[in-house]
Amino acid sequence: MTADRAAEYAYLTLPPDVRLRSCVGLVLAGMAARAKVGVGGLDEAVALLEDFHAVDAPTRFRFALADDGVVAQVEEPDESGADGSRWRTVVELVS
Repeated sequence: MTADRAAEYAYLTLPPDVRLRSCVGLVLAGMAARAKVGVGGLDEAVALLEDFHAVDAPTRFRFALADDGVVAQVEEPDESGADGSRWRTVVELVS
């Protein structure tokens, strides 16, 4: 499952405040409900996304409905040396 280029994304930017870390779980749970994906594995998926939350800079996440599931990605610096960033798929939930 992949989010294609024409997909509509929901974006979430979390400041480096550990008290806001759980917001990523709320967004993922909402997207899973919208996609009618079961909650099996949701806790693990949320924990994985929360581990990407940086404590020293804002962290950007994006979520998309793809096929019969949800794709969650995190923005990270582009390692090719170019200025910019890329989106890394971290979680894929399917029904």
